[in-house]
Amino acid sequence: MDSATDVSSTEPGGFDATQQQPQQPTETTIDKVYGFRPKTTWHLKPWKERNLWEFIVSLDLGPDSAYQRRQEGEKERGPPPTRPMWQENSFIIRAASIAPIIHFTWNYVFPDHKLHWAPGWLIYHLGFIFFAYHMIHRLHWYMAEYGCFDEKNRGRDMVDDRHANHLGQSIFLYTIFRTLAPFLIAWRGDMANPFEGLSWATPFKLAWWQVALDYWFYLYHRSTHEFDFLWFVHRQHHATKHPTPILSILADDYQEVIEIFLVPFLATAISPKMSFIELHLIICYTLYVEALGHSGIRAYWPHPILGLVLRPLGMELAVEDHDLHHRFGKSGRNYGKQTRIFDRLFGTIGERIETPETGIFSSSARKK
Repeated sequence: MDSATDVSSTEPGGFDATQQQPQQPTETTIDKVYGFRPKTTWHLKPWKERNLWEFIVSLDLGPDSAYQRRQEGEKERGPPPTRPMWQENSFIIRAASIAPIIHFTWNYVFPDHKLHWAPGWLIYHLGFIFFAYHMIHRLHWYMAEYGCFDEKNRGRDMVDDRHANHLGQSIFLYTIFRTLAPFLIAWRGDMANPFEGLSWATPFKLAWWQVALDYWFYLYHRSTHEFDFLWFVHRQHHATKHPTPILSILADDYQEVIEIFLVPFLATAISPKMSFIELHLIICYTLYVEALGHSGIRAYWPHPILGLVLRPLGMELAVEDHDLHHRFGKSGRNYGKQTRIFDRLFGTIGERIETPETGIFSSSARKK
């Protein structure tokens, strides 16, 4: 049965769990182009035999077609499609609004007993997990529908046996600390309506924060690639050359501390003051962009906030850019993870292969 055909008949976010049995080598294999592919057998265990960390990681088991190399005789997919950004922003805002709606409803029904921060954090934490779950399964749907970059050479990588438990633990801690940040920075006990924190300036503040995050991330990220004595910090993340959404969190402890705590803290320090709900949207948008960038979806699919603004300058980040970064390995290129502003300014752009360059760097602009 063709898994891509089955999945494409399912709505995004409604992936059929019975299809989540991807086929990967169950022993270490060697690829002529990309080298070793580690052994992956944990996903073959029955559900009842998987531990908590394996269960968490299994949420990213995508469609069979994503893990397999596309055969030469298969029908050509044609040019990569372009995703409408209004649809992506609509999904993000709707999925991220569930916790604030519960928060508002509680305060409306019990005006004399406004939501305490402790149960409030639990609600927002579960809301963030709900957001992540549906986002990942929505990306899986598009991985099957659109295909993945470089699929004629190799399918996507799975989490290997050696890293499955560590990755599951990292995801668990990631959700805790990311959702704690808005509470530590901007929670107010007298906040009757969290949506009052939104204003006409909110999109601009979100955009500023994303660029600020990308600035500090670029500095740290490029340094780990170009200075040999720092490569150990980032090396584990490059164990995959064809990642999937959940592999965006694959890292050693040093990198996790830098990316979960230090880089966001520095970005916040140089950004305008934000309300509680703006910070909540920040963590949802950031998770979305990080997972999307590691999905490998074969489409022109840029950053939902910054993509259209930066496209005329050829500085927008699309899925293929970070996908190429993983294929480049230590040699680098495309160090930004929210934009290509600093890659463009400092000459570290890696030219796209399957999706077009845009703006003043497009082929049509160069011919003029």
